[in-house]
Amino acid sequence: MKTEVKICGITRLEDALFAIGQGADYLGFVLTEKSKRFLPLCQLAQFAHLPVKKVGVFVDANLDFIRQAVKIGHLDIVQLHGNENADFARNIDFAKVWKATYDNDFPAERLICDAPQGGSGCPGNHAEAAKLAKIRPIMLAGGINPENAAELIAQIKPAGIDIASGVEKSFGIKDHSKLKQLFERIKK
Repeated sequence: MKTEVKICGITRLEDALFAIGQGADYLGFVLTEKSKRFLPLCQLAQFAHLPVKKVGVFVDANLDFIRQAVKIGHLDIVQLHGNENADFARNIDFAKVWKATYDNDFPAERLICDAPQGGSGCPGNHAEAAKLAKIRPIMLAGGINPENAAELIAQIKPAGIDIASGVEKSFGIKDHSKLKQLFERIKK
């Protein structure tokens, strides 16, 4: 089974198009102002037409804001990265939900197994991620880069990987040579 790839923290159209050309299955847009990869809602519409699944990453946002972002960006998935609880997730009936947690009982299509501080480039709990990957679809995140992605996929067997800092020149600016290396190495 093919491991899917989400390139997260997209802020520029040229990076989005390059990632799609390399084989990205998902693009992630960080829609929280506290992030160094923040994409303002007014810029999200430029990505709405892209032929890829689009993921909005939210941290403790209110439901109205999430609904508005889904509409503007034609988002397929709402990724919750804050203190959102199961009841909040169940109220999102207008998009699929992914959640950054190791809680197997959380009502989400996929769990994001990440470091405590998402987007930091630090690895998450790989042992726990491997256990979860055996019983439900996970997206492995945290500390993934072109050098270790293939090995982590082989060890943990996630449904997908979620990468931001591992393929960047600087926050929100993707390094096209690193993206190319990533896809070359995981296709082998």
